[in-house]
Amino acid sequence: MHELKLTRLIDAPRETLFRCWTDPALIPLWFCPPPWGVSHVENDVRAGGSSLIVMKGTNGEEMPNPGVYLEVIPNEKLVFTDAYTRAWDRPKSRS
Repeated sequence: MHELKLTRLIDAPRETLFRCWTDPALIPLWFCPPPWGVSHVENDVRAGGSSLIVMKGTNGEEMPNPGVYLEVIPNEKLVFTDAYTRAWDRPKSRS
């Protein structure tokens, strides 16, 4: 089993941070670095609920990122899984 735990102190209200991670309208604003963007977001924010964030590259390539919410305590704690459906691909060489 692989586990990644990130802890960071951010000087912002808890409600704002929780909303940024759970509101489908806000996720595309910050989730991945430009020039990539987010083309689709689905989330059912509850323990056992699912999430799907699809990142889109400049050439139209898409990276689905499904997950499951394991623990949700509004404005306090958000625990979820995160799994890309395929590895990052290297660009094809031009011959």
